[in-house]
Amino acid sequence: MNLPKDWILAVWFIIMYVLVGVYSGWNAYAITQGTSTGYRYGLPLFSGMPKQAQEAVLYFNSHDPGKQEAVIDVNGTYILVVNMTVNQATGFSPNVIVANTSEPVAIQLYSPQVITGFYIWLPGEGVVQINTVPGMATYVYFVTPNAPGNYTWYEPEYAAYNFSYFNGTLEVV
Repeated sequence: MNLPKDWILAVWFIIMYVLVGVYSGWNAYAITQGTSTGYRYGLPLFSGMPKQAQEAVLYFNSHDPGKQEAVIDVNGTYILVVNMTVNQATGFSPNVIVANTSEPVAIQLYSPQVITGFYIWLPGEGVVQINTVPGMATYVYFVTPNAPGNYTWYEPEYAAYNFSYFNGTLEVV
């Protein structure tokens, strides 16, 4: 059977178009539902956190708007929610977070001036890194290590003067 060459190309184009559409739609759905397998927790969107962490952040924002951190009980799971700001003059605020072993932590990171980020290596979790753009909150979620100790987080972007020296400490007790 001899088919015109243009017809065969058109069929392949339609097949590829459908595959790309299905793949893109599947990923968009997974990201908006917080079930994306392309990113571990730490997707800089609110939807990238587990549902319990999302509930804790919403509760924190509506009940404790002036605080930097609070432990929120979500159906028996205690989640430490931290409202963190990074600015050009002072760096991370707060720059020390005290958490219990194996405690879930949700951080809202906000930068009013420049593109910035948060980078920490934790045993069991590996590298946890997010970036944020000015004026928009981003979110990171992780579970603290089983062993007590101090873990240093860093500014991963060279965004302004002294940003390479900005860091903070996660104290796991």
